[in-house]
Amino acid sequence: MQNTDRPDTATEAQINANRRNAQKSTGPRTAEGKAASSRNGLTHGLCAGKHILTDEDPEEFLLLLKDLQDRFRPVGQSEEKLVLRIAAGQWRLDRTLPMEAGIYRQRLEAVAAKDYSLKQALVNQKRNHEFDPERVPPAPAPPDAGDRLARAFIVDCDGPNSLAKLARYETGIERSIDRTLRQFKALQAARNTPGPSPESCHEPPKPSPEPPSKSSDAEDYGANPNAVPNPAQAHNPSPITRNPVPRPVCYTNNGWFLTTPHCGHPV
Repeated sequence: MQNTDRPDTATEAQINANRRNAQKSTGPRTAEGKAASSRNGLTHGLCAGKHILTDEDPEEFLLLLKDLQDRFRPVGQSEEKLVLRIAAGQWRLDRTLPMEAGIYRQRLEAVAAKDYSLKQALVNQKRNHEFDPERVPPAPAPPDAGDRLARAFIVDCDGPNSLAKLARYETGIERSIDRTLRQFKALQAARNTPGPSPESCHEPPKPSPEPPSKSSDAEDYGANPNAVPNPAQAHNPSPITRNPVPRPVCYTNNGWFLTTPHCGHPV
């Protein structure tokens, strides 16, 4: 049964006791304890357990993160998170090379064990062939020492297939980095694109300029007799006015005159 008479708040004596106990705690003193406490938190609220392993140096990750921040110069929390994701992806991607080397070392040990067993079998087969050549065939040639890496790859393919899984792991990280880079560039482009000013939104649209009126040379000459005619037309007269042919003028009874061949005169 819960005691309802017990107060919920701490007394002054309990608070003073907690303060005295807190002063006795000086944090980790050994090198292992200090290394463990250094991974408790990094910049930007990064938990050390998400990116840093026990045998990795968190200072190297911080140097990588600072280098990327100096290169991309993020502005705002969204861009900083994307740069952090790029740093984390690159940190994981750097693990693939030592992981691949470790897988090959293990497979080479398996190849060496097989070579030792094969060597013993070849020695026995050679001895038996010398003892009874009709029943025991000669021993084959031992495998070439230069093919140990290829045979290690074959051993891995026949077994856990760790190298292929590591290659897929590496490809996934590279795609994640590329996708994050595209998102970061999109944010930077949107930030650097200037938006429309409030004044321009309320300004009426400017009317389009009217095309200049095309007046004939006769009108221009009538308005200004001293004007110089168009040099293009002066050098290139129109087909109508080039070398005009004189036509006869015929007067009729009513005073009209004709300049066309309809009057009967030859043109």
